Amino acid sequence: MKRRSFGISLAIVIALIAAASSAFADTIGGQAAGDTVRMTAFEGEQAVRALRAKAGTPEALLREYQRAVICNTSSAELTTPLNGACPAAEGDTGLNNCGTETPVLPLWTRTRATPTDAWSAWTIVADGGCPADLLPTMSAADFRRLPIAPQVIQVQPDRGWVLVNKETIVLTDPAEQTFRTDLLGYGVDVVATPTRYTWDFADGTRDLSTTSPGHPYPGFDVFHVYARPAQGVAITLTTQWSGRYRVDGDDEWRDIVGTAETTSSSAPFEVVERRSHLVSQDCNQDPDQPGCG
Repeated sequence: MKRRSFGISLAIVIALIAAASSAFADTIGGQAAGDTVRMTAFEGEQAVRALRAKAGTPEALLREYQRAVICNTSSAELTTPLNGACPAAEGDTGLNNCGTETPVLPLWTRTRATPTDAWSAWTIVADGGCPADLLPTMSAADFRRLPIAPQVIQVQPDRGWVLVNKETIVLTDPAEQTFRTDLLGYGVDVVATPTRYTWDFADGTRDLSTTSPGHPYPGFDVFHVYARPAQGVAITLTTQWSGRYRVDGDDEWRDIVGTAETTSSSAPFEVVERRSHLVSQDCNQDPDQPGCG
């Protein structure tokens, strides 16, 4: 991400204090009091949540977290105005450029061995980032685990048989499907949208792939012409789904990188050949006459 420089003014954003014990330290990446473990922005947020959940317990206060700027220095030891006046500015340490979103400040921690000991200096545990960096990302694997319902295939004409050399029309419902799920402790809304339809007409011809779900007669646009009679034919539809998700507490919908697929099949039908014959009367009235067999 691009960075921009900033002054040394302190932004008091969050001062999160909670009780900690050696057992509790295991819940935040294996940290023990006095240790410094560098985390990703999201892992830092998870540590903050773990501390917040422990607030008010009777254990001694052994760890604190707070968000604050980094002093503008190229020193190998990063520091913050929380530790006192910053050294002379040099180099360029800055906040992430998040566009219209307000960047989240780096996360710092300090510890003490016992409740009567002095606090250690503040040390950085997670770099700052854009708000999206503090949210879990729904992966394609997460998306594919959702119970997306396969689509129902409609065949026209729908009478148990179709004619050779005539259009067999297929279509399905392009409706989106919505889900409510959980991702790393966050509530998530997900919308799955069908984006591509691949039809296998079970006669050895090339599959038909289209972005149209198909339309009924007479405005049909997805169809197949069978060249020879056959029995027990079933059409298979593979639908590709794209997804977007929204994490609780964040108003923005985000695209899922990757797609999911569902597969469905039609009821079996027969492909038949019909020949025209000249008859003297309606075959429904006289089915035994020549040409009506």
